[in-house]
Amino acid sequence: MMKRTVIYGGSFDPVHKGHENIINNLADRFDEVLVVPTYISPFKAGNKTASPKLRIKMLKSCEFKPNVKISTFEVRRNKCSYSIDTVRHFSSPNRKLYFAIGSEGARTLDKWFMADELKKLCEFYVIPRPGYDKTIVEGLTYADFVGMDVSSSEVKAAVAFGKHDTLVNAAVASIIDKNELYRDYKKFTDTYPLFDMKSERIEHTYRATVEGIKLAKRYDVNIDDCIIALIMHDIGKYVTEEKLEKMGIHVSCESLPPPCRHAEYGAEICSKYFGLKKEIVEAVRTHTTCGMNMDALAEIVALADYIEPARKFVGIDEVRAAAAIDLGLAIEKMLGNTIKYLQRYNKYIVPITIDVYRKYAEKNKGKFELWKSKK
Repeated sequence: MMKRTVIYGGSFDPVHKGHENIINNLADRFDEVLVVPTYISPFKAGNKTASPKLRIKMLKSCEFKPNVKISTFEVRRNKCSYSIDTVRHFSSPNRKLYFAIGSEGARTLDKWFMADELKKLCEFYVIPRPGYDKTIVEGLTYADFVGMDVSSSEVKAAVAFGKHDTLVNAAVASIIDKNELYRDYKKFTDTYPLFDMKSERIEHTYRATVEGIKLAKRYDVNIDDCIIALIMHDIGKYVTEEKLEKMGIHVSCESLPPPCRHAEYGAEICSKYFGLKKEIVEAVRTHTTCGMNMDALAEIVALADYIEPARKFVGIDEVRAAAAIDLGLAIEKMLGNTIKYLQRYNKYIVPITIDVYRKYAEKNKGKFELWKSKK
């Protein structure tokens, strides 16, 4: 009898609750689940990562069902592996092979190495994830369950806030802590006390960072830049100009109303204290008033700050719906809401905000019907 075998590969860097949920769901639907951690993923080469030994240790710490097997095939090759190599390795006359991928993988499948050959050797099994395009790609099989909305990038960001134990099991959290893994972003959050960040603002920053990661994945924006920019976006919220001056950080923004000045403070902290690159600095600078030449990173930072889950006010659900379809449309709706709010309470509106709103409104004229059809 032919065995229905599904390959589930990935960096598992680290293994999180979303991975565990997917693997156990696959175990309920297939005779055999082969979990294959990569040595170095072709799409992640150059990123800091846990060692193969530690990632396998994380996988083995999980409570999987008996038909789940952890393979060290790609790790043992000690070099960059492609999916075609793995599929060929596990192909056999007594196996009907499936290859599990996420929604984001389905939309980039044609970019995979030897994608056409892969399609001949295995059947792709797509696991939908919340928030991704629901367009069905012909020729692929779709799972009857939805994966959890968790990513390894979120875990790495969570480490900086001491919240990773909510996204990984206790054993994995212990491995992360014991081996001091994924601490790249802690150098930023560790300075929060220096800049007088309040606990409630830190909580907001964490939620915005997680939201930004989801947007960055959806729109193929550099996730590392996004995480850093959002960790830093409110770093100037409570620090005074006097304190910044003493630190050698000069800021001149008297033309801005006080509620908007923290973005300028934050941008100068990013530039002068941390030496961050221009794209991150400008994303922090424009996240409140917005700017005429915002790139996708800056748009995501502004939106994530605005639509993070704890925000509740009139019009926000419309902005969230637009953000799932088009960044520019979401920026327009966000700015429209902001301007209406400021007008309602007779508050000062920074001229650049009105100019940016008009620019996006003009650019988006043809997008409204598309947005309405997908609401």
